[in-house]
Amino acid sequence: MNKITARFLELFYKISGIPRESGREEKFADFLESFAKEHNLYCFRDKNNNVLIKKQGNKQNNETVIFQAHMDMVCVKCENSKHNFETDPIEIVRNGDIISAKDTSLGADQGIGLAIMLLLLESDEIVHPNLECMFTTEEETTFNGAVNFDYSKLSGKKLINLDHYKDNTIVIGCSAEICNKYTFEGTLESNDLSTYEIYLTDIKGGNSRVEIERCEKNAITQIAKIIQMLQTQDEVYICSIDGGKSEGDIATSCRCIIKTKIDDIENRINCLNIDGKVQICKAENRLSFSLQDSKKIILEIISLNQGIIMKENNNILVSGNIGIIKTVGNKVYITGIMQSLDKEKLENYNKENIRISNNNNYISEEVYQDSAWIPNEKSKLLEDYRRAYYRINGSFPTTEVAYGGLECCTIAKRIKDMDMISIGSNIEGFHSVNEKMYISSCEKTIKTLLDYLKN
Repeated sequence: MNKITARFLELFYKISGIPRESGREEKFADFLESFAKEHNLYCFRDKNNNVLIKKQGNKQNNETVIFQAHMDMVCVKCENSKHNFETDPIEIVRNGDIISAKDTSLGADQGIGLAIMLLLLESDEIVHPNLECMFTTEEETTFNGAVNFDYSKLSGKKLINLDHYKDNTIVIGCSAEICNKYTFEGTLESNDLSTYEIYLTDIKGGNSRVEIERCEKNAITQIAKIIQMLQTQDEVYICSIDGGKSEGDIATSCRCIIKTKIDDIENRINCLNIDGKVQICKAENRLSFSLQDSKKIILEIISLNQGIIMKENNNILVSGNIGIIKTVGNKVYITGIMQSLDKEKLENYNKENIRISNNNNYISEEVYQDSAWIPNEKSKLLEDYRRAYYRINGSFPTTEVAYGGLECCTIAKRIKDMDMISIGSNIEGFHSVNEKMYISSCEKTIKTLLDYLKN
């Protein structure tokens, strides 16, 4: 391992020690401000905790290059983990070339990109043009950071996003997304039926944009199918249903409290083909939704378009994911996303989801919408980076249009003619406790980037 890679790892470890859950990035923004001050660099921080750090180039051609990465990480942990993401550092586990975390997500998405940017900003040895390093917030939830960033602070017209998860591919565009929240308000009532808690865990998680095939088997959908089966056999009243952490991720667990006179629930559920682990126990008596409301709650989950919605010639055109369900009093909230490379098809299926929700007495509310990032076929940045890749690796990288949103779509919407690409290093299982990164892959990406900046 060379000196630069070793320093990159030190920075990654330092980043992993700072809490940075989506929407709670203030401690990391504090760290960036201190870092900039320590190295006598220009620093701008806004009310959303976005941070921009600039560094003067040290070569003859100092045409500015913008680097962009998001601060936040998806915070998931094993069921028995006592890790507190607000205070505890990620516990890094290294096994040769592989880096992972103990019982939690690793945050390689986007810790790798953050460490690379810090490496460029602090080094006195790396040859580079003027740098503008843009650190954004809430990418894993609403893109709120990129949406509200003050782009007048940027002077560059070439931007390298570091949010990809493969080291042999350059992303040149991405699909559009719509995120909706569906709200149901029902009637709570009391009865003397037995109360049970059904808890589904150990569902394989991950990013719904990448692991699209798993979306239909997320914990929320699977527990809804369990309840629907029980509803066909006798009256089932729902008290509450809660699961999932993020609209863009596959829910790994879901808990549902029900009331029913069915007394052999465990045997009936064991007959089903369930991917995860089901725990059933008696619970305290409580208020429940009416029988009619209980049926509508489950029907909504089952009916919403999710998973692979439309496919053509082995290409996924439209997909969806129910990521969060939450019960508060007499209200149930469902949050999910849909993605597509085809704006018209996305809007049509979104209208269908809204129609389904209206029929089930849910109120639909758009949380955010990201337009597609359209590839630039004449990108000079792409061509220059491809040549650097060839010089370092002896072959050319492939290009692709990513399925799922990147902050590039938000930036492209706000800065006309910005020349952009997205690159990264190999990451597996991101947004899950199985997340892994590879030191050799990071080294490959860094070497390629340094060659690009020098030449």
